Amino acid sequence: MTTTTRTLNETLARPSRALAAAVLAALLAGCGSDTGATPSDATPDGPPAGCTGGVIEADLEADSLSGPGVDPATGELQPPPEGSSYTVSATYGIPRPGDAVMEKYVQYFGAVQAQLASQPGLVAIQLAQSPSCGSGRTLAVWSSTEAMYEFVMSPAHVAAMDAVDELVQPNYAVTHWETARAAEVTMAEGARRMHASDARAR
Repeated sequence: MTTTTRTLNETLARPSRALAAAVLAALLAGCGSDTGATPSDATPDGPPAGCTGGVIEADLEADSLSGPGVDPATGELQPPPEGSSYTVSATYGIPRPGDAVMEKYVQYFGAVQAQLASQPGLVAIQLAQSPSCGSGRTLAVWSSTEAMYEFVMSPAHVAAMDAVDELVQPNYAVTHWETARAAEVTMAEGARRMHASDARAR
């Protein structure tokens, strides 16, 4: 069996506009706590009905995890050091329509992309997108919550925060959790937690 693995830089070099929206969705809440909104119906300028962070899209196309914490031989996330855990952050976002925002996507996402590629404490990242919803998802594994917040306070992140409302649909979703179990480092787990957060907010 042959395992194909991507490096972190290769993964970050290929995102579409939908994936850029997912990465930028994290900026809105600063990866701080579970947040997001789920519309009940689509609007002319809003997300398609049924497209929400709490439900994995049927046509979701996900890359493999990549980064320094991924075993190149197996493509699997290596366990955290004994007695410790990872902090995992998950984001969901749909870009706002129109060409007017495209230049801002390029500007802000380019800076965030470069920051992530060299960010200390980033163990692994996974990107995914859904053609039917036009949505993007990210899953990032951090060595600690402190490492995640170092990214949150990085210049690229702070500079982009004010622009997120202009770029991402309001049904963005962000969550994070700590775990030492590989089974809990998945897009599905992120969606489950986003759904639970939506249910608590109602």
